[in-house]
Amino acid sequence: MNYDMKRFISLALATSALITCAHSIAESPEPELLNNADGQSNQWNGVGQIHRNGSRYCTAFLLDTRDSNNEANGPAYIATNAHCASIKTGTTTNKNYQGEMQFNYFADTLDPTKRYAIKKVSWASLASADTAIMELDTSLNALLQEGITPLKLASSAPANPTQVKVIGAPSVASGLRLSTCTQEPSNIVLIKYMTVHTNYQKQDCKGIAPGSSGSPVIDAATGEVTGVLSGTTYGLSDDKLCFWHGLCGENKTGSSLPDRASHSFPMDYLTACFTEGRFDIDASTCTLKPEFSFNSTIDSDVTLHKKPMNDNEETPSWGTEFTMSTAFYRYKTVRDAHACHLPENYSDIISTHSAKVAAPIGREEGLYYLCLVGVDTAEQPFTTGLLRNAQILPARIVEPVSTPLPDLTPPAIRTLPIGLLLSFSAVDGRNAWVQVYTGPPETTDCGAINLNEYENLKHGFLILNRYLPRTVCSYAMDRNFSTSHVRTDLVQHSENGE
Repeated sequence: MNYDMKRFISLALATSALITCAHSIAESPEPELLNNADGQSNQWNGVGQIHRNGSRYCTAFLLDTRDSNNEANGPAYIATNAHCASIKTGTTTNKNYQGEMQFNYFADTLDPTKRYAIKKVSWASLASADTAIMELDTSLNALLQEGITPLKLASSAPANPTQVKVIGAPSVASGLRLSTCTQEPSNIVLIKYMTVHTNYQKQDCKGIAPGSSGSPVIDAATGEVTGVLSGTTYGLSDDKLCFWHGLCGENKTGSSLPDRASHSFPMDYLTACFTEGRFDIDASTCTLKPEFSFNSTIDSDVTLHKKPMNDNEETPSWGTEFTMSTAFYRYKTVRDAHACHLPENYSDIISTHSAKVAAPIGREEGLYYLCLVGVDTAEQPFTTGLLRNAQILPARIVEPVSTPLPDLTPPAIRTLPIGLLLSFSAVDGRNAWVQVYTGPPETTDCGAINLNEYENLKHGFLILNRYLPRTVCSYAMDRNFSTSHVRTDLVQHSENGE
């Protein structure tokens, strides 16, 4: 995963752009570091920090799951992001999790000895969302007795621009920080790493920073949680916003906020999944099921394919290999990702054994989307939950550019006890990268190797001692499919063993 994408998924930085297509919005104030020595911020002491492996991780917050009689009968649950639950794609339930939650996370009242073990991830989804519910190894009643204040989920997500407060624990702050700003709903397709979003909220808060992922977004008027903060597009160029994330300045009619903004996901539908204070995905009113896990060989946000330049060239195909937890799947390909959440035009059921979608993508430049849902029978209906959990994969057809790229310099080689670690001088990583092929010296002619047999080198790579010496073939490629000349290097241990 490249730097831009890591920042885009797991971090939330501020946005300061103020001019909008529809009208102007007053500039948001600077963030405020919260104190609570005198109890002045007790209403937010249920917001805190997840700790993992001795380090600060994501923000999370205690959920108010008391029943209609205001009784706390179940365990304590916290909400955060799915990417904070260590999943990359799809949906998961009842997953073990090693971590602790620390409440009362104020700069003037920090007590690192008072933490609560996280028992499990009850549910987490990166299918068109970034939301997780975790169960603590303590009860809600016990936390209430200790004075911890849970936050109540709003019964519906705001349909219009509204003022919100984001309470988070960014790593640059010594405790909880409050950001106040404007929020508006958005249905403009947003591409993030291995996820495509069609329904989210965006904000123009200042002071959101690494560690703010999982922060509650609170309606300033009601004090209820409208969503969980996930990431941002702040700091990205117009080119990257459009090419990699699908935000091309289109469909901005009525929008009050710029494309460079933080993003959160509504949580109102989760209220129906709590019964008598317990999270119950099988509850009759809960629409999270049927869920399915999804894993793919793809490790990029948008796969790139060459546009056919004449009628003799084949139409690019998806070639997507994946696994699912269901016996069958259905798929369709669309130009508008919103269509993935509609039941029309999905394929007949196909076995998930050695699953691969080889359908054609298209021949025109632009974005395309592959929609996938997992089912166990041909009769399984297209329910709200099934369509909400649709896995959406994006691809972009690109017109190739023949401008040659600069040739690569020799790789840096580091000797390790088990082999040689190779790395090439830094390239953009986002818009240009290195393709590599290795083989035995006696049979490898780099000039004769088909470029399709090369692999994308995301990081350095290790050649074990037993495979040395080795011929390493390499060339640079960019997102327009321009390439450098192929380079050949013979890699072996030096005579002095260094």
